[in-house]
Amino acid sequence: MSAIRVLIRSLWYAARFAGRPIHAHPSSVISARSILRANGGGSISIGAHCEIHDFAMILSYGGHIKIGDHCSINPFSIVYGQGGVEIGTGVRIAAHSVIIPANHIRGDDEVPSYRRGFTAKGIRIGDDVWIGSGCRILDGVTIGRHAVIGAGSVVVQSIADNVTAVGVPARPVDKKP
Repeated sequence: MSAIRVLIRSLWYAARFAGRPIHAHPSSVISARSILRANGGGSISIGAHCEIHDFAMILSYGGHIKIGDHCSINPFSIVYGQGGVEIGTGVRIAAHSVIIPANHIRGDDEVPSYRRGFTAKGIRIGDDVWIGSGCRILDGVTIGRHAVIGAGSVVVQSIADNVTAVGVPARPVDKKP
């Protein structure tokens, strides 16, 4: 990457995220049509050589979102940050995927769900993970290194290293050696 491009991106990101706790490495490409918001005391950190595509949303909601180097977040994907999200290096998140590190507390006749609040355990995604299109990754999950999550899967339990998991809920289908 030329020094001029890095300088221009560095200035563009400094202006775009001025006064907000959002840091993006200047080698990363963040679409002007993506939405990045650090609100409620949260922060967003994007590593080197990442791609945040059109209409992707990264919203901290009081938590901290850390994205490693060489990652991509494709169109219409959403990363919320309530309980914290750590995304490793080389992670590919396909279009229309949603990462939600929070969960509502179930209501009852006396106190409805919207008044009970939520839990927020956080989500961790290891290095070199591929998350297929339309996946949902829910609170408290860890996805191990080199894992593959099949398109349309809903991940409600942790996935080990080197595992391919598919389905609703996602279940391991193979493990590479």
